[in-house]
This record gives sequence, C-alpha cells and structure tokens, in this order.
Amino acid sequence: MKEKIVRYSKEDLKKLKGKTDHDRVSRTTDEEIEEQVKNDPDSYLPTDEELKLFKKVNKDGSHE
Repeated sequence: MKEKIVRYSKEDLKKLKGKTDHDRVSRTTDEEIEEQVKNDPDSYLPTDEELKLFKKVNKDGSHE
C-alpha cells in the first residue's frame, strides 16, 4: 500500500487545531511523568550522571 503524502502551507498549519489537553498536561506532576516514562518501553529516563552532561540551549540556539 502506498502512503499518501499531504503538504501544508505555513498558513494552513497555523489554522490547524492541536489535540493536546493543555489543562491535563499542566496538572501532571513530575512523579506522574517519571512513572509514565518508566512504564513506556520506548522511553528513556536519563541518569543523574547523564543529566549533568546536558548543556542548556537558548531559544536563539546559543549554548551556556
């Protein structure tokens, strides 16, 4: 079966409504997120040592 490729302009994308439940997301605690990650076989929770290696990237793309 051949996949159908759909193209959207920037204007079309701005008009699309997302399906994210932002109220639910804002109410989700860090503990709940951690539990969700642990239960998701496709997800990965970095160790404290790995997190120390992360570098903050600013919105303009520069690093701190």
